[in-house]
Amino acid sequence: MAGAFIINGTDYLMMKRAENRKLAPGMWGPVGGHVEPYELNDPRAACLREIYEEAGLEERDFDKLDLKYIIFRRERDEIRLHHIFIGIAKTKNYEDKTNEGKLNWIKEGELLEKTMSFTVRKALENYIEFGHKDNEIIVGTVSAVDNKPYMNWNSLDSWEGMTGE
Repeated sequence: MAGAFIINGTDYLMMKRAENRKLAPGMWGPVGGHVEPYELNDPRAACLREIYEEAGLEERDFDKLDLKYIIFRRERDEIRLHHIFIGIAKTKNYEDKTNEGKLNWIKEGELLEKTMSFTVRKALENYIEFGHKDNEIIVGTVSAVDNKPYMNWNSLDSWEGMTGE
């Protein structure tokens, strides 16, 4: 998966997924979707494609679109990987092009009142608390603690310039 929290000021463009969707029906989430096989090595391209398909926004509509979170979770025999980008939008204008749900601008203070998946909620909580640092990528892994999901966060540091064996 690849998606973006699209931000303009203190507003976030989020999608309330349609009730008939297989994945997270009726829940709020970032603009985004599945990575196509030809995009496996380029989740940013997948994110941009999904943003265009769902909201009509293009790369030129952003001041920045940075990878911020890579989240791993296990679902039965499958390991799911979600790349979440932070998109700082130049505009609040969008074209609701999707039948997967409904897009809406949500004030930051109202975001966490919405129903959303565990991983999306944890990424938003982390971003709201710690904000944006250029070139910082956070890796999250979901595990179970007392039969409840728990998010483990780690910073993915660049290897460039590091020495050692």
